[in-house]
Amino acid sequence: MLLSATKALPTTTAPSERPRKTRRDALRRYGPALLLVSPALVATAIFFFIPMGFSLVYSFTQYNGITDPQWVGFANYTDLFMDPLFRTAWLNTILFALITMTVGPALGLASALLLNRQIRGRGFFRAAYFIPVTISLVVVATLWKMLLNERGLLNAALATIGLPGHDWLSDPATALPAVAVASIWQGFGFETVIFLAALQTVPADLYEAAKIDGAGAWRSFLAVTLPALRPTTLFVFVVGVIGAFQVFDQVFVMTQGGPIGSTTTVVYYLVDRFRALDLGHASASAYVLVLVLGVASIVQLRLGRRA
Repeated sequence: MLLSATKALPTTTAPSERPRKTRRDALRRYGPALLLVSPALVATAIFFFIPMGFSLVYSFTQYNGITDPQWVGFANYTDLFMDPLFRTAWLNTILFALITMTVGPALGLASALLLNRQIRGRGFFRAAYFIPVTISLVVVATLWKMLLNERGLLNAALATIGLPGHDWLSDPATALPAVAVASIWQGFGFETVIFLAALQTVPADLYEAAKIDGAGAWRSFLAVTLPALRPTTLFVFVVGVIGAFQVFDQVFVMTQGGPIGSTTTVVYYLVDRFRALDLGHASASAYVLVLVLGVASIVQLRLGRRA
């Protein structure tokens, strides 16, 4: 009787065996995936996180890449904010971001609204808008430099209608807007595709309900389209601001940071410090940029959630 009752009792796993079984199940389930992504994780650690760690250490040192680094504490950071060129670089970067993130998303949304209609050649225009996104930034900058220089195509076109030309890239008042125009032309096709994909997910029932309520096209856009595009707009602005604050290729090709520093951006400034073997100040400026981008992204995400 006692033996049969004992056999009837359910078997339980010892507490010490449960973690082993859980780990074994997890390894069996996620092991192949971890094995597949491990080369990318190792490469990211070697070429991204480890250099970031060294750069953080160098930001507190005076180091030229040849002699031994000398610890200087926060002196590099204080020197940066005392440097007029660094402050100018930040002002140029903020102005560049304001120009590109005002005009670029507006053009992207407008073109997406047009391409979302049943128009002839819609597929062609969708491809045409996206082609500049696939072109190298250096190639785009070179094309726009040829277009905007003193003997460029723009001045030639102005001369044909009797208007005076202008050296757009050599004038401090027009050099940064000229670089921004090139960046907008190259990037707004990406925003067009993102907005177009979002527009195609908006339920048609919402537009029909708005039409029944007497809403016109503009009112439907404000009451239906814009609220539906809020997550997409947040994504476009977060990614766009990060890209705008990292602008370098266009400046390097078109203006070399000039004239008189009017197009020097933060990334151009820190690259220039690296080229001068001033690795301490270059690393410090890079971490100031990382901090600002992190704070800006968090603020945008929180504002987007509250909206």
